[in-house]
This record gives sequence, C-alpha cells and structure tokens, in this order.
Amino acid sequence: MNENAPLKTKLQVSNGYFLKFDQIARLLAAAQNDERARIPQVDLADKLGFARRQIENLSSLAQALGILVPVKLKPTPLGSLIAARDAFFDDLGTLWFLHYSICSEPRFLIWNRFANEFMPRKSTFSYADLRASYADIENTHSQYTARKHVTAETKTILDAYTEQNFSRLAYLRQDGDSYGLSYREAIPPLVLAAMITRYRDRHHPGTTAISIEELLTAPNSPGWVCQIPEDRMRKTLESLKNVPGFSLESRADLDQLRLTSEVEDYQWMERYFTRIE
Repeated sequence: MNENAPLKTKLQVSNGYFLKFDQIARLLAAAQNDERARIPQVDLADKLGFARRQIENLSSLAQALGILVPVKLKPTPLGSLIAARDAFFDDLGTLWFLHYSICSEPRFLIWNRFANEFMPRKSTFSYADLRASYADIENTHSQYTARKHVTAETKTILDAYTEQNFSRLAYLRQDGDSYGLSYREAIPPLVLAAMITRYRDRHHPGTTAISIEELLTAPNSPGWVCQIPEDRMRKTLESLKNVPGFSLESRADLDQLRLTSEVEDYQWMERYFTRIE
C-alpha cells in the first residue's frame, strides 16, 4: 500500500467491531512504546494477544479517531498526547474531540452522515430508521455490500454512544428500541478551540477568522457535529476571549472569532490537559 496515496472514502470503519476504548488504549500504548518507524499489524497482534483481524479493525477505528497514522500505525501527535495524559480515555474533553474527529470527516461516510444529516433532523428514531437513511448507498455500491456494511457500522455507532465511552457525552439517549438526541455534556472551552482549529484547517486553510453562524450551522462544523445550542456556544466562546491566540469580534457587522494560525488542534488539546492537571 502506498502511504502517500489519497485516502479514499470508507463505507465501513469498524468492520463490525465495537468501539471498545479499553482495547484502543492497549493498542495505543503498544504503538507509543514501539520505537520503529512502522509497526507491522502482526507484531501488535502478538504483543497484545489479539487476533490479526481484531488488530486490523481496532487500528481502523484508531485511525478514524485521529490517534494512529495510517499504514505506519504510529501515534499521531494527538495520539501521543492522549497516551501520555489520558491513557484510558476517561476525560470528557478527550471524548468530545474524538467524537468530532471521526464524525466531521467526510471520508468516514456512515459516521459523517449520522452526525451531519441524520441526528440534526431526528428527535427520536429507531435502528430501522437509521439504517433506512442510508438506502441511497445502494446506488453506488452493490446491494449486498451496502446492506452488510451499513448494518454493521450503524450497530457500532449506536453501541458507541450508548454502551461505550462515548455514552458519557450524553449525545445520544436510548429508551428501549427508541433513540434520540440527549442533553449533551458541556464541551470544555479549550477543546472547542481545538475543534474550531480542526474545522478551520480542513475547510479554510490559511484564514484566521470564522463567523459564529458558520461554526453553528455549517456541515462538519463543531456546532453542527456536536449539536451545540447557540447560547451555549456563545458562552463557551466568551470564556475563551482572553486566551492567547483567540479573540472575539462582535461589533458593527462583525460576529466572528479569530484563531492564530500558529497553534494546531492537538496543541489546543495540550493546553487543555495542562489546565486540568
């Protein structure tokens, strides 16, 4: 595989495996402690006592979360930071940023559409409703492939937000066979700054100003992917106005924020961990 080749859209990230953060934590720790520039999956499988297929799918999830580099399976800067500061994925700030990371990336089609197109428009829904929302995928993939992957991936998504660590975000609620948007735990201000930086670098590279309206309503924006109410967004941004590298401009016809181009998203997360320790 060419590690410099463009990354293609992935219809399935999990291949039917659930997002078990205790296993992701072990994988990340093993990768962090391996000094080689590229780590063979078979070596990780042997070290952790996992089946090769399990390592493949855990690695796929870890890459989608933004904590492992594709092909090389080395920690990204964010992955190294989490391995050092929140090794067991206990912190809400970590979990919110990882939610944003996987759901705001269009390449991860089913996760991306779940957060951008399905959740904002459904007060309550069933598993069948969620599966049906992807019916159009059969126009571009075989019926068998589409149904198989959509079934497996949507089960992983619902499990992630109701049974695994993402359940602590209170993003999704479950009542029997019914699901819906929950109350959502507050996003720490510096974590929101990291999300905004990620959004800016993906969609407006080289710019420093972004309107508040765009952050709330644009596809893949933090406000949209995390379903942040406007009053909560403005309150959180207000608490950041004196943080170096961040400023608000709310005068005349301006209603925007400015972020320095010198601080990357994982560095905002590093500031966050430093402040809470």
